[in-house]
Amino acid sequence: MESGKNASKTRNWAFVLYEGESAPKNWREMLEETRIPIFISPLHDQDVDSKSGEVKKPHYHILLMLDGPVTKKRADALIEPFNGTKSAEYVKSLKGFVRYLAHLDNPEKAQYSSDDIIALNGADLAEALKPSTADIYKIIGEIMLFCEENSVHELSKLAKYAIYSRADWFNVIIEKAYLFTQFLHSLRHSQSRDK
Repeated sequence: MESGKNASKTRNWAFVLYEGESAPKNWREMLEETRIPIFISPLHDQDVDSKSGEVKKPHYHILLMLDGPVTKKRADALIEPFNGTKSAEYVKSLKGFVRYLAHLDNPEKAQYSSDDIIALNGADLAEALKPSTADIYKIIGEIMLFCEENSVHELSKLAKYAIYSRADWFNVIIEKAYLFTQFLHSLRHSQSRDK
């Protein structure tokens, strides 16, 4: 099987849509009617062309996640009614492209909130953005240091803090609740001995 832009078939295809310029007024409803799981980026209205330094036209990146592999010709036919880019973009990495929707791994580009990514037709954003094992370990370390530096000794207090201030921590805290319960107990015990 060929790879990259010359791939003969794949499940995931993307395109760029220009709202208010060429896209139909009801483009979101049209995407919903496809019943294809889809992610829509936040409006990219701060992107800068690296060559000219000019701000690019505001646009959305649309990611289609089909149930089975389709040809580029079929993908082009699917995106044609939206009057965006004329050619569907082959998506090599689903996770990588979902992260690109908000430029999460591109600090040199305008940053957008992953909370503004729209999921349609059963697309699961939490699953697509699920952190890697290395990311989870890094988050666990951050949480442990935070608890020690801020005298947080109760799981309820930590979870409440995460809900309001660190949403990126919340799932890790819930999934590793036993670890954090034990850590907070140990921290409480060691800090009471040090007094």
